[in-house]
Amino acid sequence: MIQEFNSGLAGPKTHVLLLGVGGYKYLKDSPNAVPQQLEAATLLGQLTSPVASIAALFEKIVTYDTKKEWSKPLGSIEILLSPSPNSKPVLTGLNIENASLVNIRNAYYSWKQRCDTHEDNVALFFYCGHGVQKKYHYLLADDFGEIPANPWVGAFNFDDTRTAFYSCKAQTQVFFVDACRQITSDMLLTDLTIPPLENPTLDGSESLNNLTLKAAASGQSAYGKKDKPTYFTQAVLNGLDGLVARQENNEWLIETSGLGSNIYRLLELVNPSQSFKQRCQVLAGNPIDIIRRRDAPEVWLEVSCDPDAALPLADLSCMEDEDNTTITFSRPPMADPWKLNLKAGNYKLTATFQPGGAFKDAAKKIAVIPPVKKEKIIC
Repeated sequence: MIQEFNSGLAGPKTHVLLLGVGGYKYLKDSPNAVPQQLEAATLLGQLTSPVASIAALFEKIVTYDTKKEWSKPLGSIEILLSPSPNSKPVLTGLNIENASLVNIRNAYYSWKQRCDTHEDNVALFFYCGHGVQKKYHYLLADDFGEIPANPWVGAFNFDDTRTAFYSCKAQTQVFFVDACRQITSDMLLTDLTIPPLENPTLDGSESLNNLTLKAAASGQSAYGKKDKPTYFTQAVLNGLDGLVARQENNEWLIETSGLGSNIYRLLELVNPSQSFKQRCQVLAGNPIDIIRRRDAPEVWLEVSCDPDAALPLADLSCMEDEDNTTITFSRPPMADPWKLNLKAGNYKLTATFQPGGAFKDAAKKIAVIPPVKKEKIIC
């Protein structure tokens, strides 16, 4: 499915390709599953997060267009989606093709052709599904495993595909890959020659404004909860929403460099209690804004006291600095740090205590700016 936007506007635009592969027709737990011969295929099955992730991305991308927040107006979105069996319906009413390798290749060239129309275009690619890694990072289409003796005919070499895309005229190229990069024993014993969607040219150079952000480092996994957008997708969406924004004059800019350098903070905010450390990989060129917004973004604020013993006894409040009489947020005494979301701006924090105690009332003025602010009130 290709949906066009702002066709009446001339000049550069933002062109998006979204690939979500959750249903793998020939792998376990599929009605059409076939016995697989290689460990790499027997260990893989159905995924529910890709469908939820792509649906959330699509809705946000359209919202940014409605609010006129893309630095370059939205030009097109192309989606391929393969839901897993019994997945909850998403994006109903849209004529979306499945993410077979043939369809992925055709969609890639169609998207690249649109991106190639202007050097100031923004090319945005997002894949969510199964991935594995040997010398290169391989992403799996929904027909992976159709030939059990050689399931790799349903996969493509992402790294060489990414290099090939540098030949595109668009100088702002943003690639997100939300997939694992693990390796299996049979892969170590095989000389894999999985082709890319497009072969790189020998004289190509990197795009000026490049961001390639992978949800997992080599040999590592990416994570998510059933039927929910993955942690990585949620982190990217929070970044695009403004948690990595930089203020310039009267606008808040979401830049490629901010997304890359803050990805670990963004992941921690999505799931602060995670028992694992999801490692990502970032390759970035010159920073450039892809979203501009006039309204202040939300910032995550954590408030505690110094000394720590004061926190369980403190009544905490937060108010806008321009109006010190109106309490914006408040919290009774608790042992854990106070976590809240605020619009970026200037605030006043106060800690008050019962009379006759060991600690004195205290206040502190702060500037709250993205992505995360941690403050201690000295009591």
